[in-house]
Amino acid sequence: MDIKQLEQYLKNLSKNLKPENHHLLTVRLGSLKSVFPFNEYEYILMFLRDKEIITFQQYEELRKKYVSSNPYLELYGIAHRTFGEIWGHPHVMDIDNRFKKPNRNLDPTYEGQYDLWFEGIKVEVKACRAINTKKRGNIMEKALGYDSDEPFWMN
Repeated sequence: MDIKQLEQYLKNLSKNLKPENHHLLTVRLGSLKSVFPFNEYEYILMFLRDKEIITFQQYEELRKKYVSSNPYLELYGIAHRTFGEIWGHPHVMDIDNRFKKPNRNLDPTYEGQYDLWFEGIKVEVKACRAINTKKRGNIMEKALGYDSDEPFWMN
């Protein structure tokens, strides 16, 4: 389940609201200010729960499905350098164990000027994340899936 599917799912659930509650939700979303961890999705889900459109069990099932479908989404919120250091470097080393974290034993001239060592080759790891150029919101809301056809920037 990606963000578009989640939005469609919530939209479909919202159709079960009484007309006055649907209007109320629409108006409130129009003026809603989002600050982490409170956002429009959390607000919609709480509104639907309050109006007894969904149960807590349904919420938990939806949450589990979304989280399991997006295991790397949390990486979007990490700063570039940290992203590379805590995820990128270990990921590359997991793919091929010949990549090593450089040190003075491997390279006596090493002073932090590159990221990995591969059998005498100095490797600089660069990582970026694709974000939707047409969507407003925080970086996780703009995250694109690997199969997206949306226009994107590399961030």
